Amino acid sequence: MSHVASTSDPHPWSFKFLWRPRKARGRMNQKALIGLGILIPILLLTIFADLLPLQGPLQTNLRAMMKAPSLLHPFGTDRMGRDVLARTLAGVRISLLVGFSVATISLVFGMVMGTVAGFLGRFVDRAIMTVVDIFLAFPSLLLAIGLVATVGTGLLPVIVAISLADVPRFIRLQRSLVLSLRSRAYIDAARTVNASKWWMMSRHIAPNTISPLLVAASIASANAILVEASLSFLGLGIMPPTPSLGNIVRDGQIYLEYGWWISTMPGAVILLITLSLHFLSDGIREVLDPRARK
Repeated sequence: MSHVASTSDPHPWSFKFLWRPRKARGRMNQKALIGLGILIPILLLTIFADLLPLQGPLQTNLRAMMKAPSLLHPFGTDRMGRDVLARTLAGVRISLLVGFSVATISLVFGMVMGTVAGFLGRFVDRAIMTVVDIFLAFPSLLLAIGLVATVGTGLLPVIVAISLADVPRFIRLQRSLVLSLRSRAYIDAARTVNASKWWMMSRHIAPNTISPLLVAASIASANAILVEASLSFLGLGIMPPTPSLGNIVRDGQIYLEYGWWISTMPGAVILLITLSLHFLSDGIREVLDPRARK
């Protein structure tokens, strides 16, 4: 049975693209390299923020209130003399944690539920897709706002709310991929040797759907960061005094005339992170999808 899978499976999941010729790999990973070139410096600054000569994100200095960006305070200070760069880096930690957590949860649950719905079909498919259609009837941000208002504010409720809004999209994507694969010749060959449904789903179906799901996960992480920032901006996400990119932007909106840096700097960081993740998703798609490479 394993021989059937290895000879008939058109594009089994593997990491062979890591050691392809240098010229082809550079061409195919150009967008991924742009995304990583933006994302990695932000990650390094976030990880080693405690080693930088910055005051704490919650530390106030009334003698340095509303200072414009300078060498001492590269992002300036806010109305309480807090360093905007230190607060931004602390907010990036939360945003990246939310983004990667939501992407992981959505990928795992979407793959499992979508595979079960698409491969088993019948009553199971109808039951799962009915729930999915109910969730998809609401815009993701509006659904996240409703869930956070029900569950409560904080880091964990925000992750759960955004994940519940994103998982249905992954289920629908995975189901459509499974429907296109379950009639392939290698699946029919596995049925002829009485392979179990679990074996076919875990060994033949799921590995051949991971590529588009990885692309969707990278996009979902960027969208989750935007949704988390929106919730915090509206006062429904991460609550002060914990710094979040969204509530930092909200705190500076009334000072845009003479303290533009308070909102502009965190907003620019949000833009850079989301752009890097979208570039990274395009790069992953080009590496893993043969049609994109052509």
